[in-house]
Amino acid sequence: MPNITVSGVDQQGNPWANQARTVDKLPTECPICGTTIVAQLFTPGFVAYDLLELFARCANPRCFRSFISLYAVDRGMSTVQTPNFFLFQRSVPVEAKPVAVSATVVDVSPSFVRISSQARLAEENGLDEIAGPGYRKALEFLIKDYAISLQTDEAAKAEIKRIQLGNVITKFLDGDKLPIVSKRAAWLGNDETHYERRWTGKDLDDLKNLISAVEHFVAMEVLVKDLPTEMPDPAQKP
Repeated sequence: MPNITVSGVDQQGNPWANQARTVDKLPTECPICGTTIVAQLFTPGFVAYDLLELFARCANPRCFRSFISLYAVDRGMSTVQTPNFFLFQRSVPVEAKPVAVSATVVDVSPSFVRISSQARLAEENGLDEIAGPGYRKALEFLIKDYAISLQTDEAAKAEIKRIQLGNVITKFLDGDKLPIVSKRAAWLGNDETHYERRWTGKDLDDLKNLISAVEHFVAMEVLVKDLPTEMPDPAQKP
């Protein structure tokens, strides 16, 4: 395990400097750009009671941003008087990175990509109570933006914007798969915003899986929508 030089304060708040502490690993990923790196470390790090902060810089030439890696004391390896061993927890700051979705979905709903990215950032930072409602909002934007894209009537577009998501699914989504998957995703999304959960056997991962399925079916519907006119069947004479 790596040894690093740190300064800090003791349990009474008294400062000390330039001592060795052991960490289980050094940071291997930049929290800002997501690149796997050999971090450039700034020494000394800093220890405040049970937390060690290691200061580093991303080695990616397209980033070069500075960040802090946080470590918690390993009580199994340390004494109360001298916390010598620390375990990696996370690096901060974490910035929202666009979720990987098809170009078709991006064209249909740029807001879905933006909201999903922020929801994932909340989830990656342990804010699961915030991430769930964020994913639910992203789902609503995707479905409503897609439903609006199918309409030429301005009154219908206005109605889609106004009414609840469940009613949009029932009234404006066609096909066999998309309405079924969208409705279930909305149910799980609603659980993330309500006081009591209805679907107690399902969790945030199930919601994300259903949203991915909605993305898939939306992309498929958009891609095949114009095929009958763009590539008419030669066997069917006009």
